[in-house]
Amino acid sequence: MVWLIYMSFPFLILSLMQVMGPRDVLKVFSIKVINDVLSIVFFYLNLHVLTPNVLKTRQLGPFILAFSVLMVLLYLADSLYFQFYLNDVLTDIARRLPTSTSMEMKPVWGVPLPIILISFLSLLMLTSVSSGLAIYRDRNQHIAAGQQMIIQKQEAELTSLKLQISPHFLFNTLNNLRWLARQKSDETEEAILRLSDMMRYMIYQVDKGPVTLAREIEYLEHYVELQTMRLTPNNRLTFRVCADDRQVLIEPLLFIHFVENAFKHGLHPEDDSPIEIRLTFSDGLLTFQTRNRILVNAAPSPDSGIGVQNIERRLALHYPDQHQLRIYQQNGLFCVDLTIQLTPEPHLARNV
Repeated sequence: MVWLIYMSFPFLILSLMQVMGPRDVLKVFSIKVINDVLSIVFFYLNLHVLTPNVLKTRQLGPFILAFSVLMVLLYLADSLYFQFYLNDVLTDIARRLPTSTSMEMKPVWGVPLPIILISFLSLLMLTSVSSGLAIYRDRNQHIAAGQQMIIQKQEAELTSLKLQISPHFLFNTLNNLRWLARQKSDETEEAILRLSDMMRYMIYQVDKGPVTLAREIEYLEHYVELQTMRLTPNNRLTFRVCADDRQVLIEPLLFIHFVENAFKHGLHPEDDSPIEIRLTFSDGLLTFQTRNRILVNAAPSPDSGIGVQNIERRLALHYPDQHQLRIYQQNGLFCVDLTIQLTPEPHLARNV
């Protein structure tokens, strides 16, 4: 439809019927139709081949050559049509026009200058439009390819981060089981079952993406139960959860590192060692906090910094501008405050 409007546009705006008959009008505009067909063919050639080739190779040679060849073809078509059909018609039209409006049709290389200009300007306009469309399409393809690369890179990075979490958790838990085994505790079997449930969660559920807050809370409860088995009377644990919606989706394993560190670095069998873990979710805002005593003689873990960087990177990827993580010391306590703005998605949560 666009091409039909473009080709018939002169018929719609020029009132040539006053100075020539229908046959003469058709003869005059037949040359435009021929030029338009050639220009339209070049339009698609330029859109799909010439301009993409320029963008790819940064070489204008093929484009200039094709444009020059088409200009020669247009000139030949104009020249032949003018010599055999239009010369007498235009001469007769010039005689009919008033003296003040009459135009002298001076041929340039055998073709009147207005006809050459019309052919050139029409070709230039269509070439500009097709080149613009080709550049716009190429730009969008580059943007889409760049976004796809970013997504793939983030997915690969997140997979790597999750793989870093699993060994860290496993080694810590095995140390707890070793401690229970040395004590010949009757709770060793129960601890192994808890570990089995947690490993099943990590292996089969985590790779599927976001989980419900309920599943993540259950995972933390199992870990806390494992740690509770080795507490002494000097250790005081506070673990509180308050969530008005446990079906909201969240990325898994965002809290376990801080809980592990609280038990690993904040407990002493003979000294007073309070540990506080709180998780609340209300009005779309999730708040997670840990508090543990800073032991004077506790040796820093070589992988604790890596674990924090891991969590920070995952938060940045999954919740950009939607989270705040503060890690600080206050009144002899090591404090972690994490807030995440979550969007409830119950229709998705039911499928998790």
